[in-house]
Amino acid sequence: MTATTTTKTGQPTATITQGTYIGVTVQKSKRFPRGFEAFRGIPYAKDTSGQNRFRPPQRLPASTKTINAAKWGQACPTDGVVRPGMGENCLNLNVYRPVGTGKEERLPVVVYVHGGGFNAGKGTERNMASFVSWFGEKGIVSVNFNYRVGALGFLPSEVTARKGLLNLGLRDQQMALEWVEENIEGFGGDKGNITVMGLSAGAHSIGHHIMYYASSGKPAPFHKAILESGATTARAVFYPTHPRHQSQFQDFLAAAGADKVSEDKLFDHLRSLPLATIVAASNDVWYRNIDSVTWPFQPVIDGPNPYHNATTNTTSFSSDSIIPDLPINSWLKNKHLKIPIITGYNTNEGAIFIPAAASTNEEFREFFKGLIPTLTNDDLTQLEELYPDPVKYPTSSPYVKVPQGKGAQWARLDAAYSHYAYICPVLQTAHFMSNSGVDNVYVYRYAATSTWNASNHGDEAVIVAHDMEVIGYNKQRREGLFNVSERMHGYWGRFVVSKVGDLEGEGWPRFESPFDKVTGEWKGDLLGRKGKVMVFGEGNNERNKFAKIIQKGLAEKVERLGDVERRACEFWWRRVWLSEGVGRRGDNTTVVKVKARI
Repeated sequence: MTATTTTKTGQPTATITQGTYIGVTVQKSKRFPRGFEAFRGIPYAKDTSGQNRFRPPQRLPASTKTINAAKWGQACPTDGVVRPGMGENCLNLNVYRPVGTGKEERLPVVVYVHGGGFNAGKGTERNMASFVSWFGEKGIVSVNFNYRVGALGFLPSEVTARKGLLNLGLRDQQMALEWVEENIEGFGGDKGNITVMGLSAGAHSIGHHIMYYASSGKPAPFHKAILESGATTARAVFYPTHPRHQSQFQDFLAAAGADKVSEDKLFDHLRSLPLATIVAASNDVWYRNIDSVTWPFQPVIDGPNPYHNATTNTTSFSSDSIIPDLPINSWLKNKHLKIPIITGYNTNEGAIFIPAAASTNEEFREFFKGLIPTLTNDDLTQLEELYPDPVKYPTSSPYVKVPQGKGAQWARLDAAYSHYAYICPVLQTAHFMSNSGVDNVYVYRYAATSTWNASNHGDEAVIVAHDMEVIGYNKQRREGLFNVSERMHGYWGRFVVSKVGDLEGEGWPRFESPFDKVTGEWKGDLLGRKGKVMVFGEGNNERNKFAKIIQKGLAEKVERLGDVERRACEFWWRRVWLSEGVGRRGDNTTVVKVKARI
């Protein structure tokens, strides 16, 4: 049973199988041009504290209670300290809809999956209320939610695999998405038109869900996807038995004082510890690895591991694997949903992650050798040639100019890490989607600059949300960014509204891959139709505090992928296996026998 109405005092209500929720109405203001109704802190799964800690999420029972949904729910613990408003009863979500939405409206729905490197973040990181308020053509219902992060959500190891407790945070996400599909009609949403949207780790997650629902045979609880600066092949996705995860798991146990506990008692012991101990231990391991970008507590492949020696140490896996295979194998086997997508990247994705003071070629090499240990000397030599050393080639390297206070290798590291971790994985998603018969695939590049005169990872978030707290009001309004926001928010919103995700009629050309379908090599396009990308904010520097001359730049323009992307992605796609599974070059266990060099 679902219904939408208001109380006698005019408060918005929504009745679903869990009960009747009473929300709040937020009137229009300079921040919100249209009023909206908010339902906050609605649980989508049971409390994860006590015996539910380090266990998959559990569904809620039906109820006829009336619940006040005016206040925020708990956020999942992060940052090393259990702050006020944090706790393990954190699997909750927020729903926003236009004022007066009735039960028969069936408005399009967008669900936001937050980022944070799987170690931080919360659902409210993106202002989805603003996203709803600024979209005036047709109404939209938006949802954001929390999921477990850090060790509580992602604790990969051989022991965890044997217990069937891998990828709990991804399981939280799936329960939230399935909750939305089951209940959103109670809020006036259309369960037949749901778009899932995420940034960074949120986009990585969506990539995994796109593959999971294709391989599991379960109906997907969404129909379109927006992946900002993230992909299923981004960064590293290993087996839980990978030495990096095993070492970080032992570091976590030591930090929690649990390294002497026997395996059969380990998780009962961890469930008995104070939450503050778990969160502090998780944070300790995070900060040990943050500078090298070999981050702990990440999603892992929880399907069968062909490299694991079962005769000496058996590992059991869940029969319902969230990541059943190397993501690149799933692409090659065509085991992914064929749905419309928007995906894209920012120009300087790596700037906030790389070592700021690196000044020598040796430091450049060592950074990547630590990040990807199975790179050979030949690989590293090719890497050096692809990104010329600004110290050795000061007149020809494009990486000579760096912000004040940064090392000589900064721009070079930014370019290389950006391509490795974000840009080429994003383009790989678009490549495989466009080559698998999906018509509506759109790619963007966000170019407006902020800190360090760079377009940093995550800079587009407030622009997509049309968040005026950042864009500014009245005389302080950044007019160039306002125009960029009008374009990006408008495109994202119209994609959400369209049941087929069609934006070509709006002026954004569909993406057709210029790379060969089998080999991944650049084919080019004499007709000039392939590799088209929408660029937002080129030349805008209104968020750069140190800009001497403020420039509004271009709100949007179309460009084609060029030689830089061609050479970079050919290099990184050929080495994607080095960051997946056990980090070996190529996977000869792949069912699909292709001579792919991607």
